Amino acid sequence: QRDVPGILEHLDLVVLATTTHEAFGRGVVEAQAAGVPVVATKVGGVVDIIEDGKNGLLVPPADDKSMAEAVIRIFKDPKLARELAQDAYAKVKEKYNVELMVKNTLEVYREVLNNFKILVIKLSSLGDVILSTAALRALREKFPQANYKISLLIGEESKDILLRCPYIDELLVCDLKNKDSGLRGLWKIGQILRKNNFDLVVDLQNSRSSHALAYLSGCINRYGYNNKKFAFLLNHTIVDSKLPIDPVTHQFRVLKMLGIELLNNALELWLSAEDQKSVDELLNAQWLSQAQKVVGINIGASKRWLTKLWPLEYVICLCEELGLKDIRVIITGTPEDQGVANMLINSLKNTKVINACGKTNINELAVIIKKCQVFISADSSPLHIASAVGTPFIALFGPTDNRRHLPPGKNYMVIDKKITCSPCYKTKCRTKRCMVAINPAEVFEAVMKLLK
Repeated sequence: QRDVPGILEHLDLVVLATTTHEAFGRGVVEAQAAGVPVVATKVGGVVDIIEDGKNGLLVPPADDKSMAEAVIRIFKDPKLARELAQDAYAKVKEKYNVELMVKNTLEVYREVLNNFKILVIKLSSLGDVILSTAALRALREKFPQANYKISLLIGEESKDILLRCPYIDELLVCDLKNKDSGLRGLWKIGQILRKNNFDLVVDLQNSRSSHALAYLSGCINRYGYNNKKFAFLLNHTIVDSKLPIDPVTHQFRVLKMLGIELLNNALELWLSAEDQKSVDELLNAQWLSQAQKVVGINIGASKRWLTKLWPLEYVICLCEELGLKDIRVIITGTPEDQGVANMLINSLKNTKVINACGKTNINELAVIIKKCQVFISADSSPLHIASAVGTPFIALFGPTDNRRHLPPGKNYMVIDKKITCSPCYKTKCRTKRCMVAINPAEVFEAVMKLLK
């Protein structure tokens, strides 16, 4: 009704006699703004508007006698009625003016925007997590920190590499291989996610487990690949490409559904001064000259992918050749690779290498790789680290397809012999022909080209 102000001007009193909860009491404020005294029941938001005896009168709900007495009191005491109306008008003018109401309304919208919560799921191996840094950067650019909160659900073994990532606000860590394994573990994590009330889920893992967690989060907008791995649990999907595409582009096909284009495929890592100091101490103990050229060789691979390993005798041969050129070699690997590292060191005749296998955490390993002029690795996480820290790298591919797994880089070489049976994606192989076919001489030649 549009003529409410005109009607209110002719009233001597407004009575709000409701007995139920009143969220705010807009009618009370309208009457006070028109200079009309108000008698109301003491319910809900009315008590925030009326201070009894100062800018109105309050009575208990469903109390006819008290209500009648308050009304009669107003009519018998014009001075009181006038004072109540004047105080009420002043309060309305102060607290409920248009400018303030607009400001408060905008604050509500800002609060809603600031509470917009995005969950990114990337559970898998360290290398794949590093490959997601380009996507995380693009998400943050699309959804700035001032208005959006980005949380990343990540596996226990990969959490340290993103502790200082500026593109995420929160790391949610799970351990699907151990304490969070099985259906019970998925359910437990899902309940934790549900409590966060996420507005958007971006599944960059695209596995059965990640799709299940996206659904269990309770979020209504769930994005990912329709790869026939419980994809029905997502409601915004894109069909996986049958064509081989690089891993960063593969992730951005999901982001494109959110209007995010691939403009920068560079990977990133964020290393601390403490990491740098620890590595300096390790290398100084090995009498590494600042002027000496350094080449890193990763001798390990995950236990599941032993078919990716380059033959140890080839590594030994390459180390000897590099030593003849006065190039220091740092070998990297996990603590499980220490036995192989010892065999390598004991087999060398004319050169000495720096053994860093199992002697660093993941961020310190990244510092070591960054110090190398060239880094050599099969398809494993150290190769992705080299890409992220900007070290020229030589990628040795055999059982996996470099078109699908090669990290981006500005200065790199790929050696992939493309024999008839590769890429086979087999984790066991008697001959390992694809890796045996990569001879030390061509790797040495590639190193020398990158060092020029």
